[in-house]
Amino acid sequence: MQRIKLDPLTGYPPVCECHKERIFAGCNAALGMSEEERTHTFKGAVIDEDNRPHFEIAVEFVKNIDKHRELGTWLYIFGDETRADEFNCSAYGTGKTYLMNCIANALTHRKIPSLYVKEEKMFGDIKSTYNRGSEESETEVLERYYRVPILFIDDLFSAQYNREWAESKLFSILDARKNNKKMTIITSNYAAKRIKDRLPINGAKIASRIIGQAIQIEMIGKDRRFDQAREKADIRRGWSA
Repeated sequence: MQRIKLDPLTGYPPVCECHKERIFAGCNAALGMSEEERTHTFKGAVIDEDNRPHFEIAVEFVKNIDKHRELGTWLYIFGDETRADEFNCSAYGTGKTYLMNCIANALTHRKIPSLYVKEEKMFGDIKSTYNRGSEESETEVLERYYRVPILFIDDLFSAQYNREWAESKLFSILDARKNNKKMTIITSNYAAKRIKDRLPINGAKIASRIIGQAIQIEMIGKDRRFDQAREKADIRRGWSA
């Protein structure tokens, strides 16, 4: 009897292309992004001395995506205001989400199944299952976040953690993904060592998993939104001239 070779990334027998297309149709990072975010690409990015190292890491990460998926590598893109203050610069507007968009769009172009969510959306999906008449159970929603091959979480640790519930659900998702070697790509305004200050119950455990699994990209520097605002103001002045 001929032995079926299993897919090294999923552990299951390989599936046909039409089945892959059906999976991708409902598991596509672009579905979670705005129309503008879908235009953010490595090719169109403005590269300068400040962000060049960050983009080089991200491009190399995408080039080796199959190996990173096999290993379950994470990517943690962060800018912490306490660190930024030390260098008299900004942790905001430095391009963290833009860089994540570029990665997500590159993987979408290659039709690699993934989900892209803001942290608030992820919690909202779970809470919606508590409503009477919900089409999905909490278990089904959690399984989706546990099992999706690549999960993008934008702006992690920004939600209102006023209940033990939120910390436990977040830990459950990240812990399951670590144990199942599922790639997770995160942006955050917290350095890993400060997560425990934000999440007193599970923060230390979450930080440990990020440190153990992730390539970290620290993005502090100038706030690029100021430059963008000036450019838009100049354009508007040109219209009224």
